[in-house]
Amino acid sequence: MTIEKLRPAFTFTEDRLHQLQQIVPEAFADGKINWEALRQALGEHLEDETQEHFGLTWPGKREARRLAALPPQGTLVPAPGEGIDEETTHNLFIEGENLEVLKLLQKSYAGRVKLIYIDPPYNTGNDFVYEDDYSEPLKAYLKRTGQMDEAGRMLTTNPRASGRFHSRWLSMIYPRLLLARQLLREDGVIFVSIDDNEVHHLRLVMNEVFGEENFVATIVVQTNPRGRTLDRYLAKTHEYIVVYAKDLTEGVLYQIPKSDEAINEYKRQDAKGRYRELELRNRNPVFTRANRPNLFFPIYANPDTGEVSLEPLWTNSIEIFPLNSKGEEGCWTWGIKKVQSNLEMLVARQVDTLAWRVFRKDYLPSEGATTKPKALWLDKEINHERGKEELGRLFGKTPFDFPKSVNLISKCLQIGTDSEDEDIILDFFAGSCTTAHAVLAQNRQDGGKRQFIMVQLPEPTPRDSEARKAGYDTIADIGKERIRRVIRKMKEEATPAGNQPSLVAAEDAPADPLDLGFKVLKLARSHFKAWKPLEPADAQTLDGCFDQHASPLVEGWAKDGLLSEILLIEGFPLDSRVIPLEAFTENVVWRVHHADVAHELFVCLDEKIQPATIERLKSGAVLGREDLFICLDSALSDEAKVVLDDRLRLKVI
Repeated sequence: MTIEKLRPAFTFTEDRLHQLQQIVPEAFADGKINWEALRQALGEHLEDETQEHFGLTWPGKREARRLAALPPQGTLVPAPGEGIDEETTHNLFIEGENLEVLKLLQKSYAGRVKLIYIDPPYNTGNDFVYEDDYSEPLKAYLKRTGQMDEAGRMLTTNPRASGRFHSRWLSMIYPRLLLARQLLREDGVIFVSIDDNEVHHLRLVMNEVFGEENFVATIVVQTNPRGRTLDRYLAKTHEYIVVYAKDLTEGVLYQIPKSDEAINEYKRQDAKGRYRELELRNRNPVFTRANRPNLFFPIYANPDTGEVSLEPLWTNSIEIFPLNSKGEEGCWTWGIKKVQSNLEMLVARQVDTLAWRVFRKDYLPSEGATTKPKALWLDKEINHERGKEELGRLFGKTPFDFPKSVNLISKCLQIGTDSEDEDIILDFFAGSCTTAHAVLAQNRQDGGKRQFIMVQLPEPTPRDSEARKAGYDTIADIGKERIRRVIRKMKEEATPAGNQPSLVAAEDAPADPLDLGFKVLKLARSHFKAWKPLEPADAQTLDGCFDQHASPLVEGWAKDGLLSEILLIEGFPLDSRVIPLEAFTENVVWRVHHADVAHELFVCLDEKIQPATIERLKSGAVLGREDLFICLDSALSDEAKVVLDDRLRLKVI
């Protein structure tokens, strides 16, 4: 009898090795990489170590890469009562150090996130940079959050005088980007806010992580129209958003609706609808008859009706060539074949200079006009002042410095997500949770089904700050409260003033299509004992080790927390529905379901599984053959294990 045991370790490295094995199976032998076979498979594409090559390197890069590959040491446990509509919502707020959280999300969320927006520390010298403990990330996290002694620092400034000024910032961002990329869908996209201090290094490191071929754009955002008075020489008015796709060939961005001003340009109308006229001549001076001779030819017009043709059909036909206002030869935007097949789309008329021009009809789509978003964002609604005003209206006094504007992130959502899909948006530098606010607001505006995952370190607020005076001990507390207030406000706005609560039964009342809730989880120690290499010891010491590890679980483990960890290990998203099954009267058995997972999970964490429960499980009335049942190893006798293993998929802890 071989019963599968639940394994808590799942690492970024294991996932990549699995992908490599799928692509180059001949390079693996006994679960290990055969380096010589891999070299042969790569052939001429393998880099010659004797040649210099272009790339970004810095002191600590190797350690930063190793940090991404280390297995997680924590887990995520629910914090009941801190969220809203926790049993039905798909939205998540995770309180914890983001590197550890990103590792924990790998199995459940790999390839599921449509859009990532992050606003990491800008590395101005006065802001904070995460100090990662490369040997024990969770221990470092516990120290930093005050759960251990003060010998481990939570955060530290990064003075420009330090020789590792840029290196420390790169070592912070690099492993997080490596893990973040794994979470993106193939058509996923990432937006990273940054300023002049690190934008050049960010581009290089993202070229390495995402591939230079997947660079989309660097958006210039006017965040401070008045300019920063503290700047030494030039008052800077802007920041950047660096945009990369996981795979640019997948069509990762969407067009945005045209403004009312742009729609008003469609002033003409015919049987097909509203349209505007665009000159057929290519107005780019780079393209001329000299380099586009096939696009230089005459078009003939009827001066009375404006009709056009490639032949002089009318006795008074006007011959029109693509000439600019100076009479210089340019070219048309369409070739002869396209003109011939779309003559009804073309019209000729005299302009103010008395010259004849050919125009094409550009119709307003019935579903609304869209346009490509520009890479220069100047809207007054997206500057930092607007972000402070929005937060101030929610809290009375702004408890967070330099919050981003909701409209800024909404623009990212509009071009990076589809309102019709249940797109997941991740922000692992959540701060005051502007991103969550933007997701809720955008869903309300366009009826979208977007879901958010916010991750924020419980970084203490300054002792004398407005936030601390208002009772917010950490930045995570501010973020959670912001989400609560936004949801509360939206629910109030959805109920007309003066209306009494409905007397209709809850099950008969129409459901709000919007997800106005969120669930809170917190980073904590794993419920599984940490593995330590066994050093040489005598028989008595070995006996003690065996006794100590009779159970793989730590002392004092809690069922709810362990259940949450099992979901992560088995690849079930954290918004899975967990339902206690009433049919089992002698044990507590949970059924776990998620639409994105083909099978269901059944879990019982009682110390003893009763005979009646075993009989019901083996009957096949509850579990399908592909479903999985997990319980404590000690809860089943050997005989019961044999019986159940023959009837269903069984794992033990």
